[in-house]
Amino acid sequence: MALPKKELAQADAKVFEHAAVVSNSEVATILSEYLRQRREEKPSFQPQPLVQKTLEYVQKFNCGTNPEAVQAMRSYMETYGLKPFEWGLVANLMPEDTDEAQKLIPSLVDNPDDPPEEHRGFAAEELDRMLAELQNLRHA
Repeated sequence: MALPKKELAQADAKVFEHAAVVSNSEVATILSEYLRQRREEKPSFQPQPLVQKTLEYVQKFNCGTNPEAVQAMRSYMETYGLKPFEWGLVANLMPEDTDEAQKLIPSLVDNPDDPPEEHRGFAAEELDRMLAELQNLRHA
């Protein structure tokens, strides 16, 4: 028996209530380390196909291969007060400029209709600086 739509929406929200946001690069690091440890324990270890496909996907679409650079990117973006979902979107989408970032992640734009405590959009120059620094860190 299926849940009513209202209860289903609440159940879906609760699933992610305490979930951490991680970038594709962080998932790649976690899965690679998991596989390394498992193969160290048992050299003949073969991961489930879903694990292998997930690893291939996140490696293809990651924002950097150097774990230290990825951590530096996260730390840098945290100084801007990005919400966790914004960090995940910026890290995974890696917009090249302010216009692209604002179109892909509308919450980066200050909305005058929001309550005053939620006004925290970025000026174009500030967003450009952040994106340029992220590109530098990505290629570090």
